[in-house]
Amino acid sequence: MRRLILTLLLPAACMSIQAEQTGRISGKVLNKEGKAVPGAKVNLKRTDRNWSKDLFPDKSGNYLQVGLEPKEFDLTASAEGYVDYQERIKVPLADVIIKNITLLTPAEARTLAVPAGGTPVASEDPGQILDAEGRDAFNLAIPLYNDGKYDEALPHLDKAYKTLVEAKEKLKDEQAKADLAPEILKIERVLGICLAQAGTKKEDGEPYLLKALERNPKDERVIAGLIETSKAKGDKAAEQKYSAMLETLQGPNVDVIYNKGVAAFNDGKTKEAKAHLMKALEVDPQYAKAHYLLGMVEYSNMNLKGTRQHFLKYLEISPTGEKASEIKEMLKDPSLKNIK
Repeated sequence: MRRLILTLLLPAACMSIQAEQTGRISGKVLNKEGKAVPGAKVNLKRTDRNWSKDLFPDKSGNYLQVGLEPKEFDLTASAEGYVDYQERIKVPLADVIIKNITLLTPAEARTLAVPAGGTPVASEDPGQILDAEGRDAFNLAIPLYNDGKYDEALPHLDKAYKTLVEAKEKLKDEQAKADLAPEILKIERVLGICLAQAGTKKEDGEPYLLKALERNPKDERVIAGLIETSKAKGDKAAEQKYSAMLETLQGPNVDVIYNKGVAAFNDGKTKEAKAHLMKALEVDPQYAKAHYLLGMVEYSNMNLKGTRQHFLKYLEISPTGEKASEIKEMLKDPSLKNIK
């Protein structure tokens, strides 16, 4: 019986010895507001050999790993939308190391300095805080700008531009100032384009666009914006100037030429309208709308044969186009129907 008792006690003794030879690590992974970070992962990696393990905190942000040898480990905490946290730690013998981790967003990280030991402290440079705010506002604007939602992008761009200009004035780090300068120029360009396309006063975009054009005389989006600001100001000479610049870069734009024809027709200048519309058809012979409007020009000039020819050409190119029903009704008129 004594031998049996000794045998049964032996594993417990071994477990006790094992426990005394290892340590453990525990802690929490939280965001700056003290809340658990969804999808966070903690990785422990031995520095002396090829061993690593991923830990996944619970819904409260708690993580734990036992049975660690008293060695050095590289500790990394990560989550989507946050900057990776990295630190080298030493696991104590037969004891626990508590490591609470605060994950920061990229914007938060730019406004905080992280000294040795991984504890973030507030930056003493007020320009850095403004820098982060401005860049975040610009990042919100860019997807809207790319999707052509200029009116939605404008508030973010306005904030980004004003904030980063102020940041540049307040930054203490001269290199940071130098790095920020080209970013402000990028925002200035995009702000000008959005103001020209969707601003309540389109001409407000002109100063920004003129600076951008000076930097790059072949910037088509900037030139297109300047066409809009010129229209808003009623400056026909500037509009023609920028339209010519755009045409030189892109080649003849059939939509632009057609719109000139529309404007002339609406002003009662049928001769000028016809010239623009004929030029549009030289660029694109299948541009059905030009045939429709040419038909109307000829009709106003009582050239019924020309009217019928252009109307029929429209129906040939675009039999179900937006003007097809109107043209078919007009062609029923005996004055047009019986013309050969």
